[in-house]
Amino acid sequence: MSLAKRVFELQQVDHLIQTVRKQLDEIDGRLSRNEALEQARNNLSAAEKDLAGLEKQYKDLDAEAEMLRANIGQINDKLYGGKIKNPRELLGYEQEGNLLKANLSKKDDTLLELMEKIESGKVAVRKLKETSRSAETAWQVEKGELQVQAEKLKVELAASENKRIEILNSVDPGTLSIYEGVRARKGTAVVKVEQGRCLGCRVTLSISEQQRVRGNAIVLCDNCGRIMYLS
Repeated sequence: MSLAKRVFELQQVDHLIQTVRKQLDEIDGRLSRNEALEQARNNLSAAEKDLAGLEKQYKDLDAEAEMLRANIGQINDKLYGGKIKNPRELLGYEQEGNLLKANLSKKDDTLLELMEKIESGKVAVRKLKETSRSAETAWQVEKGELQVQAEKLKVELAASENKRIEILNSVDPGTLSIYEGVRARKGTAVVKVEQGRCLGCRVTLSISEQQRVRGNAIVLCDNCGRIMYLS
C-alpha cells in the first residue's frame, strides 16, 4: 500500500473522529440543558409567584376589612347602645361610621376582584403544572435516546481511535509531519487525482507529475500544496 493511500486513510479516520467528537459535544450540550423544560418551569414558577402575591394581598386586605368591621361595630354600639345622649357626639360617630363603611365597601370590592384573580391564577397554575409535567416526561424520553446515541458514538470513537493508532504505526514520522503540516494549513491534507487533475484545486497535472503520484513517495501539488493520492 502506497504512503499516499495510507495518509488518505488517516485523513478519513481523522475526519470521522472529528465528526463523532462534534456530535458527542452537541449531545453533551443538549443533555446539560433542555430549553422547553426550563421555559415550562420558569412559566410555572412565575405563575406561582404571582398567585402567592395575590393571596398575600388578599389576606392583608381582608385583615384590614375585619378591623374596619370591628370599628364599625364599636361605633354602632355607641350609636345605638343608649349610653350617649349628646346629639353632636352622636352625629360625629355617625359621620365616622359612614366613612368607615365607605372605606369597607371599597375594600370589599377590591377583595372580590382579588378573589376572581386568585381563581384565574389557580387555573393558570394547574395548566402550567400539566405543561411542566408533560415537558418533563418528554425530556426523560429524549434524554434516554440521547444517552443511547452517545454510547454508540463512544464505541465508534474508540474504534476510530484504535484504527488511527494502527495507521500511525505504519507511517514514518517524516510523512506524518508532512501530513499534519498540510492539514494545519489547508484543512484537507490529502486529495485525489482523477483524470489527470488534482481535485484540491482542479489544476491538470503534467505527465511527469502524474508519474510521480503513481509512485510510493509523498507528492505535493505544486499549485495548492496538498498531498495527492491516485486511487
